[in-house]
Amino acid sequence: MADLKCSLWGHELKNPIMPAAGPNCVDGKMLIAASRGGAGGLVMKTISVEPARIPYPNIKRVNKDTLMNAELWSEYPYQQYLDKEYELAKSTGQFLMASIGYSADELSFLGPLVEKTGFVDAIEFSVHYVGKDYATVVENARALKESVSLPVLVKVSPGFPDIPAFVKAIEPYVDGFIAINSVGPGLDFDPVTLKPLMGSENGYGYVSGRSIFPIALQIVHEISLNTDKPIIGVGGIYSGLEAVKMMMAGASAVQVCSIIIEEGHSAYSRIAKEMSDWLDKNSYSSVNEIVGLYSKQQNNAVMERPSMSIDSDKCIRCGKCIKTCLHHGLSTGEKLLPKFNENCIQCGFCQSICPVNAIIMD
Repeated sequence: MADLKCSLWGHELKNPIMPAAGPNCVDGKMLIAASRGGAGGLVMKTISVEPARIPYPNIKRVNKDTLMNAELWSEYPYQQYLDKEYELAKSTGQFLMASIGYSADELSFLGPLVEKTGFVDAIEFSVHYVGKDYATVVENARALKESVSLPVLVKVSPGFPDIPAFVKAIEPYVDGFIAINSVGPGLDFDPVTLKPLMGSENGYGYVSGRSIFPIALQIVHEISLNTDKPIIGVGGIYSGLEAVKMMMAGASAVQVCSIIIEEGHSAYSRIAKEMSDWLDKNSYSSVNEIVGLYSKQQNNAVMERPSMSIDSDKCIRCGKCIKTCLHHGLSTGEKLLPKFNENCIQCGFCQSICPVNAIIMD
């Protein structure tokens, strides 16, 4: 059985899966539940100097595996976390990360108070509500880093236009990166009542779930190419395979949120088991062996046109590849077996939608 243990700033985690700061980790009780559900490390919801006034409704499913939320930081006073919640979470004995926001003054005020509790092992700060100005974010990072001795991580929003430049600017003031936060703002509404799904002032919300996974994967990869500091990947991880990919793109650990909202705390154990099974199947003895494999080995080369073929033993003759080919590049052959013709442009879409992996692209 593959070893899932990993290490962050001298703290060993039993597996690399932890909560992402959000509605799935509001207080100590929720983090105890996460620990029992199989999380390898713990993260508390973001706090700020003033409690958030969260709109209602604030979380809705948009479509399969995709959520929209109008959540903010914690609706509870920061003192409640200092007096109770961090200690309760730390009673699990696990690595515990606090999340704080948002301005330089708020960070330099809250950071020392959080550290002084003695229960927190690292601090993340979010840039979700401070815009895209690197100078502001760097100043926030510097303010927090100079006020605490704990590891400091910046949680990256997906809207930054130049990730390499951002990493270069902020790297001297952080010990690691978390990427990414939810994507947005976005909008959805009921076409009959014309009421938005979110109760926010303008009806806007932020998108999370499986649909943002490719965006998160690309940003984690881009960060990994520009720093040697640890990266925690987050965004759309619903399975062990997605966690594996995130670590291959450069993450040392991962965080999950939307799947916990949809499935409950048992999802931590399920994802961990799926990771272990995949590692065993592919002859890896430790999860640490896969960190950065894609970023280290891929060369950005454009592939030449491949040859396409059908595995007749696997094919179930469902005809889905024929029906969905916009170029009419497949037709029905002998014994209803699909066959490629001169119209095929080798785009690869048919391979991705084949339900039994019967299409071979060489």
